[in-house]
Amino acid sequence: MKRFGVCVLAAFSALACNKAPSPGVPPSDGRPELSVTVDAVGYHPAELRAKGGKAVRLVVTRTTDDGCGQQIVVPSLHLKYDLPLNQPVAIDLTMPTSGTLGFACGMDMYKGSIVAE
Repeated sequence: MKRFGVCVLAAFSALACNKAPSPGVPPSDGRPELSVTVDAVGYHPAELRAKGGKAVRLVVTRTTDDGCGQQIVVPSLHLKYDLPLNQPVAIDLTMPTSGTLGFACGMDMYKGSIVAE
């Protein structure tokens, strides 16, 4: 019976090692990274700047369960991402040539933007 228990434990360990990777930030591909945190009052910073027409990576980290920051939405690109607590989430984007690229929480209460320069 003891040997059976060891085999079962080994099988569960193997399953745990083969689970899907958690969300996070993939290795850099050369694009600029813009970091933002979301807490109980909104995004910090709420306004970022990037070169117009260029690829960027927005890295978002939710730091609290309070508020409505569990998701981030980029309405103009039809993107929606869940934000696990204290885990950075990378969102690869291409900036418009001019203007702003807005983002918001899932309830559209917290708002932020990336200004194309």
